[in-house]
Amino acid sequence: MQSKLIMAPALSQTIDTSWDFKSNSGKYCTHGFHTYPAMMIPQVARRLMNEFGAEKKTVLDPFMGSGTVLVESCLLDGFERVHGVDINPLALLIAKVKTTPIDTNYLELEFSKLKKEISKKSDANIEVPDFSNIKFWFKPRVIKELAIIKKSINAVDDRSVKDFFKVAFAETVRNVSDTRKGEYKLYKMAPSQLERFEPDVLREFYEKARENICGMKEFIEQKNKCKVFVLDEDTRHRTSIPDRSVDLVVTSPPYGDSKTTVAYGQFSRLALQWLDYNEKKVKKIDQTSLGGIPAEKIDYSLESLTLAQIVDKIAKIDERRAKEVLSFYKDFYSCAKEIDRVMKVGGTLCFVVGNRTVKQVQIPTDKIIVELFKSVGTYEHEKTIIRNIPSKRLPKSNSPTNVKGEVGSTMNHEFIVILKKRAK
Repeated sequence: MQSKLIMAPALSQTIDTSWDFKSNSGKYCTHGFHTYPAMMIPQVARRLMNEFGAEKKTVLDPFMGSGTVLVESCLLDGFERVHGVDINPLALLIAKVKTTPIDTNYLELEFSKLKKEISKKSDANIEVPDFSNIKFWFKPRVIKELAIIKKSINAVDDRSVKDFFKVAFAETVRNVSDTRKGEYKLYKMAPSQLERFEPDVLREFYEKARENICGMKEFIEQKNKCKVFVLDEDTRHRTSIPDRSVDLVVTSPPYGDSKTTVAYGQFSRLALQWLDYNEKKVKKIDQTSLGGIPAEKIDYSLESLTLAQIVDKIAKIDERRAKEVLSFYKDFYSCAKEIDRVMKVGGTLCFVVGNRTVKQVQIPTDKIIVELFKSVGTYEHEKTIIRNIPSKRLPKSNSPTNVKGEVGSTMNHEFIVILKKRAK
């Protein structure tokens, strides 16, 4: 029996295809340093900042990810400060490296030294890491060659240069692992693929490092004087950002729990383990992210009628999943209160969100965000732009019931919600 899809209200606006940017490369300057799940494409960030950032000076991305908004703040005229907040150590490392200018002549010299150091080392006397499942995800030869690169990078004295090469190494780790390519959750390749998979580890690293040096050169040539603050903090709590100091927010919040959408922690795990981050903390990234821990009970305390209706629909099908959905929006509400604290009156907020489907109930996050922000402050909803998702690696359909043949729609569109903070 074919199941029915419970839909939120139909799209009331025409999809604006001018926001698709299908034919534009998003890897200019330092944007291509490292892949990251569900990245906001640079062209979307740039257009939002151009259209809504006139006379704005201080930018915030409260869910920074790999730092797309931070990089764009450094490339566009007029911005003086940008804050990026995230709890994922890999995101923090990537964003910091992408926005820290390093003279490329110096980088070339250090790269030459690094290659010589790598060539001198023998896998016979290299100590390899011993984190859990390393032999499940990497072939023995790959482990030894990665260990050589890692030891050589750790010998670099300059911290900024060391971090620069760590980012190239982190990308290499994922590329040479036995994980299925093109996915962000951890799945091992099929046996037939594994037999043919013999990555050239050193070549992967050298090519990535070389590519990133070229990107850094382009970044330095275009960079303005914007000051960058990469904050290892949590937007659900009070951050170090001063009260009423931000006049533009551009961000793409997480989509929801990692089970059905994007598992940022799973994506980051192997690289962070290779980079010697605490394994227990690394494995809990998804759990400590927004919505990572289900709500203890279903309540309707948040001032969003849309959310209450959606949670009620899901609860009638699966109460546990309803608690997980509610947990995400409760966490997001905490973020909204913190964002409101740092926003100037007259400031503009741009949220790029996807409306995911849970138990075949489509969740209109764009509408819920408007309602939650109106409940924490004097916010006016200026408009919502609907764009196609041509490039983000997200499934167009899934099997929400785990019944063979039953599929549901996930996210084919993004909703760009524009809010403005008014005086009380």
